[in-house]
Amino acid sequence: MKTTPARRGAGMIAAGALVAGALAALPATAAHAAPSTTNYACNYTSFGPYDAALETDFAPKTVKQGETISIDGAATYAWGSGWSDLARRLQMEFKSVTATIPVFVNGKQFASPAKLSFADSAVAVPTAGNMVWKGTIDLPSIPTSSTGPVSISLGKADFGMLAKLMFSEGKFVNAAVNCALTGTAPTIASVDVTPPGTLAPVAALKAAGKVAVGQRLAASGGTTNPASSVSYQWLVGGRAAGAGSAYVVKPADLGKAVAVRATAKRAGYVTRVTTVNVGKVAAGTLAVKGKAKITGKAKVGKKLKVKPGKAAGARVKYQWLKNGKRIKGAKGKTLKLKKSFKGKKISVKVTYTKVGYKTVTQKTKAVKVKK
Repeated sequence: MKTTPARRGAGMIAAGALVAGALAALPATAAHAAPSTTNYACNYTSFGPYDAALETDFAPKTVKQGETISIDGAATYAWGSGWSDLARRLQMEFKSVTATIPVFVNGKQFASPAKLSFADSAVAVPTAGNMVWKGTIDLPSIPTSSTGPVSISLGKADFGMLAKLMFSEGKFVNAAVNCALTGTAPTIASVDVTPPGTLAPVAALKAAGKVAVGQRLAASGGTTNPASSVSYQWLVGGRAAGAGSAYVVKPADLGKAVAVRATAKRAGYVTRVTTVNVGKVAAGTLAVKGKAKITGKAKVGKKLKVKPGKAAGARVKYQWLKNGKRIKGAKGKTLKLKKSFKGKKISVKVTYTKVGYKTVTQKTKAVKVKK
């Protein structure tokens, strides 16, 4: 299609008037009666430019610093008479219509674009009048790092769609329609970013459990109003030792001070940090399962053997006793009975040691040595 500059200009003016009329006929939303209209000139291969207009209607919004600006809503795309007439002449049908549109925040292009999309049922070509497609526009989440007003506008619209026309042999083919801005892009959304709020304490931070090696400590509280995400950090000797609501005291913590810190976070609010001292780590209680005992025949020339209790990770030492007194050099698990042991009572002192734990000592029952 070729047009002279004069005819093209006249066509665009007429198309613009029809677009404006189509949009004016649409009902205003309940939010406010001032929807914004972004005007475009669109080209399809060698055809165009054709006027079009994107109408959105976002009520003014307020967020706190640190919150993201999330705005999605309804949108209407009205095509000018030139494109609508061409669609009818070429017997066009459309489906899978979407458009990618750059987003500008306070005049600066944002990293992620907006997406305009339509249901297939919404992109019909009417037998007369302009095509008016109703769809949705999804804007990216925009973070806020400072206070003040934020204006959001849109750039060019790049449409991707499947189109069937009289030249496509009854098949849908890929079609791209590129729409450049005409005039100044209006502000489609205004957001006021206010200072961050304050998180008020609800439940005090506390820790339960015995502050001793091997024991489990549990943190709770530190919650706020409004509700926030609360994380816990355990501190041993002033240094980070573990994260999470629970902490098992380690042997290396012996004698050091333990504290727990709660960090409450919520977007748009000042982070709240509280710390509670839990106490100084005491030695743990070493668990020994079962009692040590002597096995074997208590007879001169025979061997006795000691069987200790079970203490995971502990070092075990032995000291054999004769009538309650130490037998010099008798520190193994076995003892050979000499003649001098005849008639004497033999027992064993078993000592269990483990770093960070209190030492545990057991004494076996004595056995009397026979001939």
